[in-house]
Amino acid sequence: MSEAFKEKGKMGVAVWGGYIDSGETNQKVTGSTRYRTAADTLANISVVAASVRYFLNLLANPQWRVMPADDTQRAKDAAEFVESVMDEVESSWTRIVRRSGMYRYHGFGFQEWTAMKRPDGRIGIKDIEVRAQHTIEKWDVTDNGTVKGVWQRSPQDGTEVYLPRNKLIYLRDDTLTDSPEGMGWFRHLVEPSERLKEYLTLEKVGFERDLAGVPVGRAPITALNRAVMAGTLSKADADTMLEGLKNFVRMEVKKQNTGIVLDSQPFENQSSDGVQAASVAQWGVDLLTSDAGNIAQLNDAIHRISVEMARVIGTEILFIGSDGKGSMALSKDKSNNLFLNVNGTLDEMTEMFTRDLIRPLWALNGFDEEVMPRFTHEDIAVRDAEQISITLRNMAGAGAVLGPDDPAINDLRDMLGISRALPFEEDMDDTNREDVDGSDSGSGSNGAEPDDDPSEATEGESEDDSGQR
Repeated sequence: MSEAFKEKGKMGVAVWGGYIDSGETNQKVTGSTRYRTAADTLANISVVAASVRYFLNLLANPQWRVMPADDTQRAKDAAEFVESVMDEVESSWTRIVRRSGMYRYHGFGFQEWTAMKRPDGRIGIKDIEVRAQHTIEKWDVTDNGTVKGVWQRSPQDGTEVYLPRNKLIYLRDDTLTDSPEGMGWFRHLVEPSERLKEYLTLEKVGFERDLAGVPVGRAPITALNRAVMAGTLSKADADTMLEGLKNFVRMEVKKQNTGIVLDSQPFENQSSDGVQAASVAQWGVDLLTSDAGNIAQLNDAIHRISVEMARVIGTEILFIGSDGKGSMALSKDKSNNLFLNVNGTLDEMTEMFTRDLIRPLWALNGFDEEVMPRFTHEDIAVRDAEQISITLRNMAGAGAVLGPDDPAINDLRDMLGISRALPFEEDMDDTNREDVDGSDSGSGSNGAEPDDDPSEATEGESEDDSGQR
């Protein structure tokens, strides 16, 4: 029975002296080199740069909320305390969320929080700062994979700084591996990005050469070698004669003054009738051409790889309609898939922020864990104001009529970009109600019914204020 309380297995990744053996064979994604590879991909592949910014902006848009542990006043007060802590953090919460979301691309992410003493005597959070992945050098990991801390290499002075786990918000994409470093989306983009770079280079060279083909130079090299062997021409002079032609053939970009002058002397044939000139000049430049359809195929290959990379990181919607294809239904389907991805990431983040931020905050303050709240977030989704209006109208037709003070009215007004409705006062007197809704109840100016006798007012009340009874 005691075996049930013991962990017997080990994690599937070896850690030697704090260094993780990833088992990678591609040198571009091993050690600290993988971060330089990721930075190069992010900076120089436009589809990756656009996708990352798009995803992170979507991730940072929904509002985070603090959910009380229960409906008691103590739990609500505890949630309000955490909300006040969020407001006091020096970095904006949007920035914290956006920077934290990079763990999906690198595989893991660390944010270090720093506590502070509040004026009310309780302990809050001064700031939450990201600790860049490329600065994390070694890991303090147990045999079963529990991370106890990491060593960070300071970019300023090169010293090692130990960051304990209980001071870090640790996010990890462990879908495909149990390595503490996870496996982020950048790993899946390495090979496609290399192919894309090669295809873009071919396209660049092709356009700069007018898409005409590969230059081929012709020169009497055999005759020049014979002259050098015979001593009638020096080797340096022969190389000089060929160098101009070689440079022209190797040229990638034509300039305004690009041109070349070659000897037009043709080859000569010795026959019984004497020396005869051939129709081919000894010097010349031709183009080794190919089928022009290869350019269109190259464009298709570039587009296919770009879409493939966007599909890996869930932003394929960026290409809907770019090739003249697509539909509204397909666009909505791709949008929903992206939103599911964003919401899933937010679910992981709110869970880990609750464990790694609220829980230690509760311990520092000595609060009761029974009232410890948790983070939650709005779900990201496309909201169609017209569709919502139709739905509300259909609900009203079915009998579910909105009251004049229903918050859905102002929510819809916000979506339409128009001013909010005035607050509805249930205790307004008849005179003010008439001003608001324009109704005429048939009452007099003092609010009494026509058959009412003003003299029946209680003593001390004037006829003018009888409507306030």
